[in-house]
Amino acid sequence: MPLEHPEIRMPPPLLHLGGLLVGYGLDQALSWSLPAFTGRQGIAATLALIAIAVLLTALLQLARARTTVMPHRAARTLITGGVFRLSRNPIYLAFALLHLACALSLGSPGMLLMLVAVLWVMHSHVIAAEEAFHAQRFGAQWQAYRQRVRRWL
Repeated sequence: MPLEHPEIRMPPPLLHLGGLLVGYGLDQALSWSLPAFTGRQGIAATLALIAIAVLLTALLQLARARTTVMPHRAARTLITGGVFRLSRNPIYLAFALLHLACALSLGSPGMLLMLVAVLWVMHSHVIAAEEAFHAQRFGAQWQAYRQRVRRWL
């Protein structure tokens, strides 16, 4: 039976927020912290600015195309230009960069550890569901795009 929309059960922003909170909890429970190093805050700020730029650009492209930003709703069109030319998942890439920026800024090994877990859930559940839907909905156009553009970068 054809899918009407991607089968996404947990919104990606909440996955990252949950990962950040669990990571913070791990840090507190285990008295963890990353070693301090020169430039850590600058690296975190740079990653956050890049993430915000990618996120805003992707959101503007989706709005211009009048397609949904919500991963559990059916996309109207397949966007393959702009930031989507560099990554099939620029919004998820931006979330991951923001998560990494938070972990570095706060010196949190727990948040870094949880980033790995969140990315695994994103890859195996969220992105897998979206890609199955897109393959069905956009057929050969999706397959050509998928072969040309990497999932993350």
